[in-house]
Amino acid sequence: MVAIQPRTLSPRTRVAAALTVAGCLALAAWPCAAAPLRLAVASNFMAAFAAVEADYPGELAATFGSSGLLYAQIVQGRPFDAFLSADRARPMVLIEDGRADGATTYAIGRLVLLVNAGTPGPAWLTAAKRVALANPATAPYGRAAAETLTSLAATTRRIVALNVAQAFHFAASGAADGAFVALAQVRAQRVAADRYWLVPDHRHKPIEQVAVVVRGGREAAARSFIAHLASEPVQARIRDAGYR
Repeated sequence: MVAIQPRTLSPRTRVAAALTVAGCLALAAWPCAAAPLRLAVASNFMAAFAAVEADYPGELAATFGSSGLLYAQIVQGRPFDAFLSADRARPMVLIEDGRADGATTYAIGRLVLLVNAGTPGPAWLTAAKRVALANPATAPYGRAAAETLTSLAATTRRIVALNVAQAFHFAASGAADGAFVALAQVRAQRVAADRYWLVPDHRHKPIEQVAVVVRGGREAAARSFIAHLASEPVQARIRDAGYR
């Protein structure tokens, strides 16, 4: 069984999250401009987020979830300053609707099949196996997993998770025999290379992860953060984390 460690927020992020809950009014001596930048972040990027925030000169408050659910929260009016999606489609709809701008591709995701026992690969995907995948309707990695299963004509029993983080947990806990997850997740957990199969790119549509500035929030600060995200030093760390 694959071991999974709970993610520990950095001290900066923990402070930022606390400030977000408390709000500016709880710290009247601080101007609201000092509040943390509110980020909606696709859950596959959770493990890589520390590399992004490492030298960013400001406080960040990240909310992690499936891209579809975060998109719905933005449409419903939940206040975010930037959206780091795991796809391109939802950020572009936000732009078309006048809710966002400044689309920037910050990563290309890579899908893997993680297994608890046996040799990972197409032959592993039999009817006797239970494989977890993120909800294809709301999570781009789930969509890519479903496309992969279809292309392989796999008869595997599917366990649908809320997002790719929960899919990983299902495999790690033994609730599933394996899971389709992000390469970044298995690298972050130091999973042995013989426990996962890197799905060839031709098995699914590209997982283009796009960030946008959400209008009505701290737009200037959000643009600064996305520029930081696209900078070469940060891009090098993102590649090291398991993305293209």
